[in-house]
Order: sequence, then C-alpha cells, then structure tokens
Amino acid sequence: MSFQRAPQLRAQPGEWLFFSIMLAIAGVLGFDACAQASAMPEVLVGMGLPKPPYIMESGTAGLDYDIARQAMAAGGYKMVGRSLPQTRALAMLRAGQLDGMLSTTEGIGGHDFFTDPYIVYQNVATTLTSRRLILRQIEDLSGYSVVAFQNASMVLGERYSLTVSGHPDYREVPSQITQNKLLFTGRVDVVVGDRLIFRYFSNKLDPQIDATKAVTFHRIFPDSPRKAVFRDARMRDAFNAGLKIIRANGAYDAIVSQYIGAGWP
Repeated sequence: MSFQRAPQLRAQPGEWLFFSIMLAIAGVLGFDACAQASAMPEVLVGMGLPKPPYIMESGTAGLDYDIARQAMAAGGYKMVGRSLPQTRALAMLRAGQLDGMLSTTEGIGGHDFFTDPYIVYQNVATTLTSRRLILRQIEDLSGYSVVAFQNASMVLGERYSLTVSGHPDYREVPSQITQNKLLFTGRVDVVVGDRLIFRYFSNKLDPQIDATKAVTFHRIFPDSPRKAVFRDARMRDAFNAGLKIIRANGAYDAIVSQYIGAGWP
C-alpha cells in the first residue's frame, strides 16, 4: 500500500502580512478586555452565611450571589463577597469595614443607600404536619415556641416584630440546619424562614434525625423582596443600573432557571 504526499500549501507574502495583522489585533483586543476586567473597582459586601440555593456552601455561587455579582459587574464594579452572620455584617457595614451588604430590607434602619429589590424570599412558618398546628396569621405564633433566622425581627415587618418582642420562647439563630434539627427533633414548634432553604437543609441532616416527617408550610407572611445596601450612593446607583441591564438581556432569568427553574416570582 502506498501513500501520496499531501501537497504543501504556501501562503503568499500578502497573506502572511494579513494573518500577522489579524493576530496582532486579536491580541490587543484580548489584552484590553482583560485589562478592563481587572481595572473594575472592587466592592466588598457581606452576604450572610451559606443558605442554599441563595448562597451555596462555597460562598462564590448561588441565586442571590450570582444576581448581585452580575448586577455589580454590569454596573462597572467587581463584587467580592464575604460570608458573615447577618448581625456581624451589619455591624461591620456601620463601622465602615464593608462597602455593602446583600439580602436585606430597609427595616435594618440606618442612613446607608438601599438598592431596588433584586430577589424575593418566600418566608413561611414551618411545622410538623403531625402536630396539626393552626397558624392563620402572624399573631398566632405567640402561642408556640419559635426559632427564626438571624435578624428576622428586623426584616419581617412590624407585626412580626411586635409579636415576637418579649416572646419567652423565641430565638434567632444564624444556622439554618440548626433550625431544621430543632423542628424535626421536637425541640421547637415552629421554624420561621424561607421555604426553599428549609427544603435544602432537610436533606443535609444527620441520618439519625428523621427528616422524612411531613411538614406544613403556613403562608402567613407576604413574599419578602430583598435589597442590597451600600455606604456609597454611587455603588447603589451602579447596582440598580446593572440590575436593569441583566433583567433586559436575559442574564437574570438564566440565573433563576439554573438554581430553581422557571416560574419563580
């Protein structure tokens, strides 16, 4: 069996010049894009402890994280997130140690600059179905032991704040998995928090805890739109502008579909 040698292709001098120019242009454009990305000013934000699917365990992904990061990037800033308990993040923000804070409401007070709402949490009161507890309104919580997420009394509205103020068996804890554990082991009657977060952490409990028990989600809270807050009004404005961009170009919807599918409010 014999093989024929493939003919050699030789570029003409003019073609070599054209290829050289195109490669040089591509190199300049690539360098310029990298330079622009690295030149974006950084914004240090507190974003709470991991609470999948909003903030994943890695601290560098999640529904909440990705929306905020892309909004900031579209507005010309590089977001650097730091996982912190909400109370500590708030204290650091007010001490000038953070530029901003994610996933909050104007209920925290202060004189910083709040963005437009960028994400909606679906807070519910969760109980074991076997208990047959009846919760029709926020005030009904006063008759039961309740555990909630940190700063719940500041972000769930005045009615909730009044109901839990002075409640002898009410507490707020930063760890969602602790909340789930307390409910499934019968040490608390009600868990107040986001429905998606509760479901996620129910699958993470120790096998010795029976997390297959049926639960009831009592929708006694309206959906909770969350905002970011910044110490600098320019960062707030950049976030809002970037948020409009990613809503318009489809990036926002793509993030939602990635984590929880379509049909999210």
